[in-house]
Amino acid sequence: MSNPTSIYMTEIGFENLKALLMRKKQEYADVRDHRQVAFEMSGDGWHDNPEFNRQQQLEANLNHMVKELTERLQHARPVKIDPKNRPINHVAIGSLVSITRWNLNNTNDKGINEQWEIVGFDETDIKAAKIGYNAPLAKAIIGLQAGDVSDELILGSQAWEIEVVTLHSD
Repeated sequence: MSNPTSIYMTEIGFENLKALLMRKKQEYADVRDHRQVAFEMSGDGWHDNPEFNRQQQLEANLNHMVKELTERLQHARPVKIDPKNRPINHVAIGSLVSITRWNLNNTNDKGINEQWEIVGFDETDIKAAKIGYNAPLAKAIIGLQAGDVSDELILGSQAWEIEVVTLHSD
C-alpha cells in the first residue's frame, strides 16, 4: 500500500492481520539466521553456495512482506460488527445482504440468488459467504438499499447487474 488511506477490517480480521505479521517476522528472523549459517559454510558466490542465494532471496521477499503488512496494520481501522444489529438501511461493512445477479450477456438469464456478509479489507472467504468490501462485487453494492440495482459490473468476461433484494438484521 503506497497511500496513507484508512482501511477497515472486522475485529477478527484485525487480529488475524496482527498474527500474520508476527508469523512473518518470525519467518524473517529464521531465514536471516539460516542465511548466515549458509554464508559461513561455503563460498559466497552463486555457483559456490546456492543455499546462501536461496536464503538471500527468501529474506528479501519476507522483508518486503513484513513492510507491507506493517503498513497495512498502521492504516487498519477495526470495525465492530454486532451480529444482532447489522446495517439494514444500506449495504455497509457488517451487512448481511441477499442479492440477485443478472447476467447481461445472457438474454435467458433468470438471475442468481446469493447471500453475502460484507466484511473488512481482504477478508473474503467464499466458502463462508463473506466478501471483503474491497472486492468488486461488494464495491458495486456498497451504499445501495433494498430494491436498488448496481451499475453494470464486469466480472471475468461477463457483464452483470446486481440487485439488492434484502438487508437482514441478524
